[in-house]
Amino acid sequence: MNLRAGVLKALRHLPEPRDEAAIRAAIAARDLVLGRKPAPFARPQKPAPSPMVRRPTGLPDVPSLPEDQQWLLPQGITGSGHKVRSLYETGDGGGRSYDIELLEQLNTEYRGKRLVPSPPSYSDTALAESARRRVGWVNAMVGLAGQRTLEIGCGNGFEVWSLAHNLGCDAHGVDVTHYRPWDQLQGEKVHFECADLAAQSPYQPGSFDRVLSFTVWEHVTHPYAMLKATYDLLKPGGLAWIRANLHAGPQASHRYRDIYFPWPHLLFTDQVVRDWDVANGRRPIGHAWVNRLSWLHYEFYADQLGFEVAHRAFTETRIDEEFYTRFEDVLGRYPRTDLQRDYFLLVLRKPL
Repeated sequence: MNLRAGVLKALRHLPEPRDEAAIRAAIAARDLVLGRKPAPFARPQKPAPSPMVRRPTGLPDVPSLPEDQQWLLPQGITGSGHKVRSLYETGDGGGRSYDIELLEQLNTEYRGKRLVPSPPSYSDTALAESARRRVGWVNAMVGLAGQRTLEIGCGNGFEVWSLAHNLGCDAHGVDVTHYRPWDQLQGEKVHFECADLAAQSPYQPGSFDRVLSFTVWEHVTHPYAMLKATYDLLKPGGLAWIRANLHAGPQASHRYRDIYFPWPHLLFTDQVVRDWDVANGRRPIGHAWVNRLSWLHYEFYADQLGFEVAHRAFTETRIDEEFYTRFEDVLGRYPRTDLQRDYFLLVLRKPL
């Protein structure tokens, strides 16, 4: 018999291969019969990482670090916490107090160069004209004529009325506050609801072709929940048009009618501004309540919910460099991009 034939004959007499569990059971049975103490099984080896797992690439081979006792330490050094000189000083603003006196000083200084030179009027006529311009703006971007629309944060309701009477929309408005003009404006195609969409929606899912909102989102306590409600209320392929203030922008205090310099809400506490209101004979209202979301939060939320971004834009105010340098101890804590972005405009599409 040659060697090859002998090997093949031997292989034919080998037992059938068994899996690991069967082998362990056989060994345990043998030890039990012979009265042996079962031997512990070795831990299974950790499986090799999947080839799909990302690993660092292109890094040099680094030799192992020496043991701790082999590291050299500086000896005889004193005064390690004392500065000799620094190119930049931040922190306490050189002992500056952000108080009523400073607020009044800045307001006097900026009276002739106001952040918003001509604030819009709040008269009924001016608000109605503003509503006409707003609705025309949105219509030019997303097409509103004949659509079933919802305005989130509709306020007095002038935009909702304009949607119905000028563009033939089945127009709905929702707000957490019931406004007096609603009773005069509502009609066959003009509808209002006092509700908080972030908590509970009075509308059926997939009810609207278009959702719009004008500078309201910054006042929403739970903006993610509100954006989710918007997604749910849109029909597939529907569009949401959202414009809102950003917290770090120079106008976010909403006090630009009587506080003339930028970023008062970042420099002064609500209490200081309330005290200033009282000192000037006004009702103490402080800063407007604005959530602290940046643009990146909104972008992340939209992506998480599955929206497609059809359009994005920003309204920016150039940074007053002299003012920024004076108050860099506070303003330097914010990204400069955020400090100059007053508003964002976002058009979101719900996928088909």
